[in-house]
Amino acid sequence: MSGRHGTGTRSTPAAKWAAVVVVAVVVVVGGYFGVQAVRATVAGCDSTGQVSLAVDPTIEPVVTEVLTRSSELDRGCTDFEVRAEAPTDTATELAGADGSRPDLWIPDSTLWLLKTLRSTGALPEVAKSSVAKTLPVLVTREGEAPTAQSWLQVLQTPQQRIGDPLNSSASISSILGALAESEVAISDPKAVSAALVPIAQDYGRIADTPHDTTDLVAQVAAEGGSSVATEQSVVAYNEANPQAPLLASVPPTGSYFLDYPLAVTAAMGPDYDAAKKAGAALASLLANSATADALLDAGFRQASGTPLTDGTGVGSAAALELKNPLSIESTLRDWSVLALPLRTVVVEDVSGSMAAKSGDSTRIALTVEASLGGNALFNSQAEMGLWAFSIGLGGGSQDYRELVPIGPESNVVNGLPQRDAILAGIRSLPSLVGGGTGLYDTTLAAFRRVKEGYDPNFVNSVILLTDGANEDAGSPSLDDLIATLQREQDPVRPVVIVTVGITTDADPVALQKISAATGGTSYIAEDPRDIPDVFVKALNSRTQRIGGE
Repeated sequence: MSGRHGTGTRSTPAAKWAAVVVVAVVVVVGGYFGVQAVRATVAGCDSTGQVSLAVDPTIEPVVTEVLTRSSELDRGCTDFEVRAEAPTDTATELAGADGSRPDLWIPDSTLWLLKTLRSTGALPEVAKSSVAKTLPVLVTREGEAPTAQSWLQVLQTPQQRIGDPLNSSASISSILGALAESEVAISDPKAVSAALVPIAQDYGRIADTPHDTTDLVAQVAAEGGSSVATEQSVVAYNEANPQAPLLASVPPTGSYFLDYPLAVTAAMGPDYDAAKKAGAALASLLANSATADALLDAGFRQASGTPLTDGTGVGSAAALELKNPLSIESTLRDWSVLALPLRTVVVEDVSGSMAAKSGDSTRIALTVEASLGGNALFNSQAEMGLWAFSIGLGGGSQDYRELVPIGPESNVVNGLPQRDAILAGIRSLPSLVGGGTGLYDTTLAAFRRVKEGYDPNFVNSVILLTDGANEDAGSPSLDDLIATLQREQDPVRPVVIVTVGITTDADPVALQKISAATGGTSYIAEDPRDIPDVFVKALNSRTQRIGGE
């Protein structure tokens, strides 16, 4: 969640409990911390304790500066061993048992404390609910400012850079902002889910490139376009580059603030009380006016969220909040699934009925057009193959023909790169039209082919498009096909079949049963031009399937 990081509305007991947890995280800091900070000032230090402090890299320079200029007494007779550390690393340390966990922790968002609760079963005690604040913003060059009216519109912007929500607080907060908008009917939660599909798929392509908030800001400066970053990162960039400042903006709906809490994370035992006492002293030190000035100089807002002065930030912005904190968990789960690359064979019907008229075109012509467009939704990490099918197309009793074997983009097929070979295969489909619909044999063969090369690092699937019912009298019955799929499906190595019925002439009952037998989904595209939208729905449906496993 730092410059790197790491949800329904029905009121269930779990949701109420989660809401109480959030309140507890924000409110804790009563008697003990107030009293302990005072006691250290009564006398000098007879001895000095050692406490480790993990701090989000974005605010670590300020914290180090404050500690360096403070007196031993102000520090509660404690020497702080400060380490700039990404919250993902600290969260991993807290979940482990190797003794590397810090005594105190300042992540960039309370979201990390909730994540720690999920991984360890314990919520860290909070010494200060907020050391400073900043907020996600949309960054552009001057003259390229967008007119996004909501965070949903931000997410829907083509080629939007948001970073990795599993590691970036700014990234996940931009998504939570859109979800918060949906809770008050500003946007549709289904639209938020749909907007994540192309972003997550594209993230698979750029996962190995730097994507902290500072990196995303630099990419806007170098390449244009827009990125989601933080107000603080833009202010810092503009101060260092006054000759070419960037613009930061937030939708009029507001933003989901990052709050930089100070938490006690020492292991329970004899050292815990010392860490807690040090946390109280540090909380007091970070609340004084000199610290407020240092935070302002670094581009941070005070804990109250007061806008930055001198027009350096985005001004006043409403604080968006989720009514259902469980949305955080489901959003992160969905992203982790959507960002997985796809290993799939696309199986396209070329039976005679595909030559039927559809408006001023034909079903096969529109399917080719839509398939070419839909192909662009699959990122460069995807491993894809292409089959065509109609009765006897493969020779003898074989109803399918493999046009391009499943493989990565680096493959070369008939002298063409894998992706180009698939596009060429799609364009060749009209020349293959003819014969009956050999649906069931083809479905089983495609399922088995994907299963043979199963790769646990991918979502392994079959995407089958057809406009008709099975017409191969020599194939197994529907019941036999379903029984075979259920028997051969391996829950540890699952292969999902997604079926797309083209026009209402397709057999929706059979297609739904085929998909359901493998945990997949089925769609009907009444107009072949709807196929790209169906591809989006099919990609998004992976989160529902895995979430329900």
